[in-house]
Amino acid sequence: MFLENLDPSRSTFAPALQCKRSLSGDFVFLSQDDSVAFAAEACIDVLRSANRLIGTATYSWSHLRGEAALELLDGPACGPDQTLVLIGGTENPWRPGKDKLRDLRACIRNAARLCVVGSAVFVPLGAGVLGSKQISVHPNFRPGVSETCAGVDMFDGATCHQSALSSAISPTAAIRMMVELVGARDGEFTRAALSRYLGLTDPETSPNMAGEHWRYTRMAQGDLIIGEALTIMLEHLEDTLTVGQIAGLLDVSPRKLERGFRDLLRETPLKVYRDLRLDRARSLMSQTAMPMNEISVACGFSNVTLMKKWFVKKYGEAPEQVRLHSYGALRPN
Repeated sequence: MFLENLDPSRSTFAPALQCKRSLSGDFVFLSQDDSVAFAAEACIDVLRSANRLIGTATYSWSHLRGEAALELLDGPACGPDQTLVLIGGTENPWRPGKDKLRDLRACIRNAARLCVVGSAVFVPLGAGVLGSKQISVHPNFRPGVSETCAGVDMFDGATCHQSALSSAISPTAAIRMMVELVGARDGEFTRAALSRYLGLTDPETSPNMAGEHWRYTRMAQGDLIIGEALTIMLEHLEDTLTVGQIAGLLDVSPRKLERGFRDLLRETPLKVYRDLRLDRARSLMSQTAMPMNEISVACGFSNVTLMKKWFVKKYGEAPEQVRLHSYGALRPN
């Protein structure tokens, strides 16, 4: 199974189901040593951000720091339904000793997908499990890779995806590799939104694309009417419109609009509208010092009591808790 859809020169991704077998959402990161552990944490932040955008814990992970961490495990470091990510740097080749190499070979063969970053390219080479696969190799390591295994096809790009193998030439490129893997699994729309969310591409001018608006837009699957309805709602959070008014702006009947929301978003327009308003309220609570009554007005609620009622129902915590968490529960003397 080849991931042609991950070719960075292409603008679209193949359906995620075509790549499902080797695209696990459960990741095991193994850093060469503490000096590159930051790169694993940066990759984990990509997965954490993807969960935030998608709205569910789609991705999970664990992080092992250094080969010595393998000795502390009761069983295999990586299961057959997990993706193993070996994180190396750009200076020192990662050449494990024979005893560690045996453990790493078992992990690699057990994993659903192997990802290698920077100097980690030498691990599967030393374990004899890389063969003639195409792989991205940092310029610092090209001579050593050629000497170790002449049959390796070194790809010119910063990232490469082939069969059940992904690679990145450096810790920085590993972030891009992770975004591409998320895109292959969850679609081009998710990949593009995640890139914007992480600051890898310029943000769109539309406000609050992340959060509830992004989630519902993704569920709309490109439907123009539903997409435009969501944009209208987002632009009129303070002066809440009726379903009839929104339908009128779109030149469709309220019944057609409600049916579209039910079929694609599995919610009523009013419920979606309220979710967008609550999402904005939560953002204002956590990022500003606006009084609660001003936030309720800014988000289209008739009063604070009503806003708090729906807020607790959706998030399971009171608005005051969100503010306390955001500001460290500090109170003036």
